[in-house]
Amino acid sequence: KKDRYDAIKKHCCIDQPIPSQVLQCKNLNPKKKMSVVTKVVMQMNAKMGGELWSVHIPMKKVMYVGIDTYHDSGSSRSVGGIVASMNDSCTRYYSKTTWQSSKQELISQLDVVMSEILKVYKTKNGDFPDRIIIFRDGVGDGQLLAVKEQELKNIKDAVQRASVDKKIELVFTVVTKRIQQRFFLKMGRGLNNPPPGTVVDSIITRDELFDFFLVPQGVTQGTVTPTHYNVLEFSTTLKPDHLQQIAYKMCFMYYNWTGAIRVPAPCQYAHKLAFLVGQSLHRDPSPDLADLLYYL
Repeated sequence: KKDRYDAIKKHCCIDQPIPSQVLQCKNLNPKKKMSVVTKVVMQMNAKMGGELWSVHIPMKKVMYVGIDTYHDSGSSRSVGGIVASMNDSCTRYYSKTTWQSSKQELISQLDVVMSEILKVYKTKNGDFPDRIIIFRDGVGDGQLLAVKEQELKNIKDAVQRASVDKKIELVFTVVTKRIQQRFFLKMGRGLNNPPPGTVVDSIITRDELFDFFLVPQGVTQGTVTPTHYNVLEFSTTLKPDHLQQIAYKMCFMYYNWTGAIRVPAPCQYAHKLAFLVGQSLHRDPSPDLADLLYYL
């Protein structure tokens, strides 16, 4: 029942901040019991700050940020979820939520949130990051210009204010899952799905933009769906290949799934945070939980 779940989550995320796990008895099917229990215990471990696994990314002092929005089911507002990595192995995250007027996809107050996240990063690591790589989910192609003029501008302002003595490199990418394009690999006379990690960044991409397609997963049935990346800001010494490799590696860092997911993990964490707050809490969660993945 949604009302019971919401009541438990409100109590555990706002009134008495503590990571919580809700489990329905019907899911404890005797045949799949071990599989379900293993996944639930892994999820509980991650919620309490456990580091289940990590991927090797040679670059140090990089902060990866995921941003997504969700339209609150109980009111006329939209909630924005912002999640940022706090260490080099991308196993620790700091989260923050913001509120906008109804059905508004763009997040206001991003400069305030970004300033706070940078301060927290400096407190934990002793210095600001050398690079910030942002993955923005939940934005259609028609809103790219608005995102560039509002959200990206706010983030740039916050970064400039925070680090007067140091130039922080910035990459801002819009991630789109719902696309029509499909890719096939010609094998003999037949067609196969391209292998996971395939990148398409020429011929069918746009001349006026820096964009690419990435196939993050393998599928056993049907056609694999690629993910589209539109890079709106690339003020960095990195090469496009590096960003493509990072985007692929980050698809393996989501602790609710043991393989790759369709978007980089910070995007999915931001989605889970915005979904929990918009669907169940309808208020900002307690700041005491900001360092934990309690929204998984």
